[in-house]
Amino acid sequence: MTRAANRDLPARILAEAEKVVVTSGYQGINMRRLASQVGVTATAIYHYYESKDAILRKLRVKAAEMLNDRIRGIDSRLPPGDFLVELGRQYLAYAQENPNMYRLLFEAPVDERAENEDHTVLYFTYLAARGALEKIAKPGKGAGEPRYEAMMGWIMLHGFRSLMMSGLLPPAEGMSRETLRELFMSYYAHGQ
Repeated sequence: MTRAANRDLPARILAEAEKVVVTSGYQGINMRRLASQVGVTATAIYHYYESKDAILRKLRVKAAEMLNDRIRGIDSRLPPGDFLVELGRQYLAYAQENPNMYRLLFEAPVDERAENEDHTVLYFTYLAARGALEKIAKPGKGAGEPRYEAMMGWIMLHGFRSLMMSGLLPPAEGMSRETLRELFMSYYAHGQ
């Protein structure tokens, strides 16, 4: 006799896994420990999720949606350059407020199939930046190809945030981290 599926168990598993990621990083997910925290066997988890990677994939999409919600909250009536600056600020704030979800989103390995299937969600922020750059390029104000400029902008944001999170970016010339962040944003805004 088979047991009836527990409808709320997948959500409970993800909620518990998210707690682990938030407190310990995505590397902290262990299926047996997760099962114990949820109050089920590891086999029960595999009934709903084929692997740890499947759980991390769901959480990665959730992390992307959290960032995307911030970007959706930016006033679309802003001039494109101002929109890009605010996008950068929201990106950096998201990473600072949710460091382990940010790391899951941008540092955890992901398989190509998942990348393709989740593309719309995972690339929303990039596409928002690209859209603003395309608006700038239309009147001839932009210097280059919007898709490449959007990628360079993301590389700048991600590189800066990763260095700040790692502690490897020491404050220069006695600047506070906040002053360094504002200085970076000034360069980022002019580089777009």
